Amino acid sequence: MPELASLPHAEARALLEGGATVYLAVNPVEYHGPHLSLHNDALISAGLIRDLAARLDPEHPPLTVADLEVGVEPCAGPGSRHTPYLTVSALVREACRALCEMGATRIVLMTFHGSPLHGEALDDGIEECAKHGARAFAPLALVMRHMLELGDPAPYAPAVAHVTDARVRDELLDKLPLDFHAGFFETSLALHYAPDSVSSLRLRLPPCPDIVPDAALRRASSAARALGREELARELSLAAAGKGWNALRPFPGYTSRPAQATREAGAFFAGALMDALEPVARGVLDDGAEPPRPILRWLRRLTLQGRIPTSHVPVDAILRQ
Repeated sequence: MPELASLPHAEARALLEGGATVYLAVNPVEYHGPHLSLHNDALISAGLIRDLAARLDPEHPPLTVADLEVGVEPCAGPGSRHTPYLTVSALVREACRALCEMGATRIVLMTFHGSPLHGEALDDGIEECAKHGARAFAPLALVMRHMLELGDPAPYAPAVAHVTDARVRDELLDKLPLDFHAGFFETSLALHYAPDSVSSLRLRLPPCPDIVPDAALRRASSAARALGREELARELSLAAAGKGWNALRPFPGYTSRPAQATREAGAFFAGALMDALEPVARGVLDDGAEPPRPILRWLRRLTLQGRIPTSHVPVDAILRQ
């Protein structure tokens, strides 16, 4: 994939002014359990970029910008690099401003880090692009919203068809909306996009213990639902599960069942992601449609722009393998 900053400036500018889509990756260096790499989000992002670019412009390789290697609220664990929201926002805005200054008009901000505040930082970049007349969107905003609103998981049954135990198979499907870090879903994608980065240790990992959702957030979710605020209720329910996961001791650093992950399941998930992303990408980049927005947007205000951490897991509480 051509890397924009490595091209002669005149050539890079000509590509951008000619309408080339540029892919800006923004991913943390982050602990993904003992079986995945610290660069897992970047590796999956690179695969998603290749696939999306192949659908949007099959005649040309994607034009990329080197990963910024920053992320808000990464998973706790050895090696995770923590960058405050305001810092990530400023870096993303500046990267977008510079791209627009060079002539970029179509920008995809790619990440596979699902922190809501990280999504807000990318949305700030989209806002910066709009100020300069460029069209931009962040695919993970759509992915996170789809997981939040997932009702019937039956369409994803092919991803778990290899699991012989019916109870485990049903559990993987039912808990797919909460499989948000280094579990069956993400490990399968890593096996598909970057198999050499996945350790065989995953086959010996026990399932993530049952998550007990945070009681206060669960009550808030019930109250929101009683008031007819269904989207807020779902967001609060997800936040309750996230806080409950971070409260597990020892902390596993993964959700679900990584041992059940397969390359074939990853290929299925990748195809499903592309089927969902392609029409949205065309709508935003070609037609100027509104881009998808992050979920849990109220966290930005509630945490005073990320100054109040939403969770803390001491390193000595991480599960050792």
